Amino acid sequence: MMKKIFLGFIASLFLLTSAQAADFKWMNNKGELFSLSEAYQGQPIVVHFWASWCPPCVAEMPEMSAWLKEHPEVKVLPVSLDNDLETAQVFLQQHHINLPALLTDSSQSGRMGVRGLPTTILIDEHGKVITGRIGMQNWQQKSWTNQLLELFSREHIQNIGEIAHAEHN
Repeated sequence: MMKKIFLGFIASLFLLTSAQAADFKWMNNKGELFSLSEAYQGQPIVVHFWASWCPPCVAEMPEMSAWLKEHPEVKVLPVSLDNDLETAQVFLQQHHINLPALLTDSSQSGRMGVRGLPTTILIDEHGKVITGRIGMQNWQQKSWTNQLLELFSREHIQNIGEIAHAEHN
C-alpha cells in the first residue's frame, strides 16, 4: 500500500515538471482573462495555487507574503481555486495579505499538473515548467530561497537574452 502511495506521488511530480505553462489562463478582480504566454512572455514567473478553504494554504500565505516583500524581484501569480473571486478577495483582506486576488478553475490548474493544494510552480522565461512542489513551502528555507532567486537573477536572465540574441543573428 505504501509503495502505491509513493509511486502515485512520484507520478504526480513528473506530471508537474512535464507540464507546459503557456496556455494557462486566469482572471483578475476586474473579470479580465489573461494567459501566461501573453502576460509573462520572456519572463520567469512563479505560479502559486491556493484556496481559502485549504488549511495548509491558509497557514502558508502570511509567510509567503512576508517573503515576497523582502524579494520584490520575484514575480508570483497567487491564483486561487476558490469558487468565486470575492471569496479569495475577502480572505486576503481579512488576513492582511497584500497579494492580488486572481482566480482560475480546476480545468486550468489541472493542465498545469496541479494535484493538490497548495502547489507552487516555477516557470522559466521560455514558459517551461522548471519544477513544481505540492504542499506548504518553507519560504525561509535557504535552498528554496536560492532556487527562486536564481530563477530571477539578472545574470540568469541576461545569459538567456544573450543566447537568444546570438541564435537570432
